[in-house]
Amino acid sequence: MAKGSSFERYIAKYLSKWLTGSEKPYQYWRMPGSGGLATISEENVDLSGDIRSLTQQAAFLTDIFSIELKVGYPKTSFWQLFANIKHFNIEEFWVQCYTDANKADKRPMLIYNKSNRRKIVGIDLVTENKIFKYISKLPSMSIRFKNDEHPTLVFYDFEDFFNNITPEIVKRKFNYGQSECNC
Repeated sequence: MAKGSSFERYIAKYLSKWLTGSEKPYQYWRMPGSGGLATISEENVDLSGDIRSLTQQAAFLTDIFSIELKVGYPKTSFWQLFANIKHFNIEEFWVQCYTDANKADKRPMLIYNKSNRRKIVGIDLVTENKIFKYISKLPSMSIRFKNDEHPTLVFYDFEDFFNNITPEIVKRKFNYGQSECNC
């Protein structure tokens, strides 16, 4: 998988197919500036993450989640967590994802793809608890960071996750389209 913008296009097409059964017409696409717009002014905080919806039908996902994408980083390893190194990339990815989501009043979702590995999706425990019934049988990996400043990150295989979590489940579990989101 290529870096950056190619990965963003791949995920946008995947999510479009997840929503409608077809990649086209596109329902999601790359965020202009890969989420950088949110840092321009306070008026743009809802433009968080790397993926945006293009249609009203697709809006629920990006209204609920700030979706941060990371690809590559060949030296990144889960073993870094135990090495007491200064820069644990996965923690840095999660901090960025969680911080941007908080600013936009959304739930964080991190999608990571290391070269030659399966894509994974990371969510926080609040999200996991809302949808646990649908993903409880899937293998997962949790990371609780030592400083407890950031919420626990729970990873699932990307395709397994989206094969088990349908758009209807997301809308229902996050009360989307009802009186209030309760994200």
